[in-house]
Amino acid sequence: MHKLIDIDKSIPTDCSQWTSQQASERFPPRASSADRVVAEVCIVDILALVVLIVGIGAVAAASTAVIRSRRLRADDEQAPVNRPGLIEPEPVTASPAGLTPGMVNTLLRESTTSRDVLITLIDLAQRGFLSITVLAHPDRPAHDWVLTRTTKRTDGEGLHGFEHFLLNQVFAGPDDSVTLSSVVTSTGQVLSRTKRQLRDDTMGRGWFQHGSTVDSRWGRVGGVVIVIGLVLAVLGVIQVMATGHWGVLAGPVLIVVAGLELASLGRLMSKRTDEGASTRDELLAYRRHLDSLSAEQIPIEDASGILHDSLSYALAFDTAEQLGQVIEQVVDRAERWGARIDLGLDWFRSPEGDRPVSAFVVTVAGFVDAGARLADERGGEF
Repeated sequence: MHKLIDIDKSIPTDCSQWTSQQASERFPPRASSADRVVAEVCIVDILALVVLIVGIGAVAAASTAVIRSRRLRADDEQAPVNRPGLIEPEPVTASPAGLTPGMVNTLLRESTTSRDVLITLIDLAQRGFLSITVLAHPDRPAHDWVLTRTTKRTDGEGLHGFEHFLLNQVFAGPDDSVTLSSVVTSTGQVLSRTKRQLRDDTMGRGWFQHGSTVDSRWGRVGGVVIVIGLVLAVLGVIQVMATGHWGVLAGPVLIVVAGLELASLGRLMSKRTDEGASTRDELLAYRRHLDSLSAEQIPIEDASGILHDSLSYALAFDTAEQLGQVIEQVVDRAERWGARIDLGLDWFRSPEGDRPVSAFVVTVAGFVDAGARLADERGGEF
């Protein structure tokens, strides 16, 4: 009933039998339909294999570049270590000129957060522009804080633009009081607007390249690679619909992944100028100095000044608790000698009154942490 079709045994039935001479000949006029089908399958398989190899290579290269950039970025945030045999440099005992504690995160990590604005409030309080009072709730142990503007004028005090902006946004005038929760959750988005102002002021100090040249370059490269991968993916889908072989999509997907990784390189690479790199090194050397402080090194008469000058920076470095413990040891030593140190902590008041320095510092850090947490939650309660 059915006639069997006898295919010429000389026609290759798989890609392994297809010779280079046959593959290079664009379907001879006398080639049979079976011959054409095998040729098409072989060409598609070869192209899919080439795309897969290219995709694997692209992902490997892009991943290597991303890993290297992340490693360099992590090393970039570490304090420089002195090499054995070299002369020990003079310790950096002060922060870089023109850099406030609120700018530390932006300079080191090129990002600005609500925490940086809250550290700025602590810094301004230490400098006498406002006072902070712990407001304890009677029915729960959590706290809010009352911020009160002092009568100290901002004229001639060398405040940065974002510091002027923050004081003017938070307070209506001298002696005005607001709670931290109302500032964080205000409809005027005080923290968000100050954060943008802080970032703009830091970027305008000459520490970073103007514009987004690095981001744009790698973004364009990654975009081109992504488009190529998507075009190949569309062609692969068409082939899948014809053959049902999903393996042809592996290569295009890998190329798209490589493009995404390349596009992210701009954010990972440092955009600091030479001046910015020098300021960063000075800042990290100052952090190393703070980390190495011990009570034995600090004269009693210097304890108050060191705490005043270093507390906000220690908050930015996340080492405030360590600093508080060191200063507390100096205070204890002074008391054993019959001396009393006035640390000038009246800018931050709590119902407990006088407390050990370490406890005071923990409370100040709690102000920053709670405010940042509330800012992330946008409208929650302490």
